[in-house]
Amino acid sequence: MQWRRWLLLALLTPLSACNLLHLDKQMQQVERDLMLVPGRLHSEQTALVVLLDERGEALGYRVVAPGALFYFSVERGDYQLLAFVDSNVNFRLDPGEPRHWRVPAQTVAMRLQPSAEQRAAFTEHNVLSPQPDTGVAVPATDLSLGRLYREHPRLRHNYLQVVDFDDPRFDQTRIQQGAWRPLDFVREIGYGLYLLRPWQDDLEPVILIHGINDSPRSWRELAAAIDPQRFQVLLYQYPSGSPLNNSAYLLSEALRDLQLRYAPKRLHLVAHSMGGLVARRTAQLLRPGAGDQRLCLLLTLATPWGGHPSAATGAARVPVDVPVWRDMTPGSPFLRELFADPLPTHIRQWQLVAYTGNNRMIVEPNDGSVPLASQLLPAAQDETDRLYLVEENHTGIMRSARSQALLRQALDSLPEAGCASGQ
Repeated sequence: MQWRRWLLLALLTPLSACNLLHLDKQMQQVERDLMLVPGRLHSEQTALVVLLDERGEALGYRVVAPGALFYFSVERGDYQLLAFVDSNVNFRLDPGEPRHWRVPAQTVAMRLQPSAEQRAAFTEHNVLSPQPDTGVAVPATDLSLGRLYREHPRLRHNYLQVVDFDDPRFDQTRIQQGAWRPLDFVREIGYGLYLLRPWQDDLEPVILIHGINDSPRSWRELAAAIDPQRFQVLLYQYPSGSPLNNSAYLLSEALRDLQLRYAPKRLHLVAHSMGGLVARRTAQLLRPGAGDQRLCLLLTLATPWGGHPSAATGAARVPVDVPVWRDMTPGSPFLRELFADPLPTHIRQWQLVAYTGNNRMIVEPNDGSVPLASQLLPAAQDETDRLYLVEENHTGIMRSARSQALLRQALDSLPEAGCASGQ
């Protein structure tokens, strides 16, 4: 759904007043029922950091680069952390592998959108330093995908499982749930990284990231333009009412895991609208430990790099803290951090800008939803390798033959090996 329509509904209609109340209750529930288990890896090697319950059973894990921050959002309770250097990359803790078992893990109050200062404070908790095996018994740990699928049904359904575009998780009902009741969405469905066909090791992953109030179904036409003999299409689904940094963090973790398990030579991000912000933040989060070295292409369509004035209007007029509006407000901390540092030059950046469908309810020239000035933010232009104006509106660009041709051109222009020519 377009930004303008989404905000007008929120401001003017009783139905969306109800939605705002739902969202407000959800955000209060998140801060009441959940907490964070944050930490930092103090090691010169990448490690697997496992979240354990009080019995020592694995609940989740992160692939953490040297010196990097990690966190888990959890129900209130008692937890443990186990970090280990998986020297033979079998996703099991074997004798002799460096490890650090912390019992109990330190927890902090939930912060939906922590400031840079608050994130820095997280690094003081649960500092994990894997040390040589001394023979002290620690919980047996097996993070092989087969084991995880057996023990965690949600993961079996949501991670690298084959779907089609008609999957009911992509229906409008679920889209609305993700926008207005993101906690329910996470509990009932969860974030997902899906395949359109079984994984093949010789293909390069292309991850498609939808925008606000949308789902992977919107990629049906553009996905057909991706050469199935060279590329493996993956669909990322997230609740669009959630903080953008969290959606990017979870995608970056999934991509680290994918790289560790399957070692694809390259991977690529393609994103529409607000999904472009998630994609760029993902690329930033992959940087510690050179996790971005295989990320070669970032192609965005109609992305509001400078935010959206409607988000600022909503944040000012509605007495409810809507995380995505806060992130999308021009000049927000999230948007400032997004361009605080340029992406590595080996990542090819292509921007497709939609410019028709002007909506007179938006003062500035626009594509029916997003101001052109936001799509053409100077900081974004300064980094892009290719910028194209596409004669479509905000949603039409996803069905455009021109967009299909440009996506094919971007993928076809990649060098035979590496990301940059001559690499």
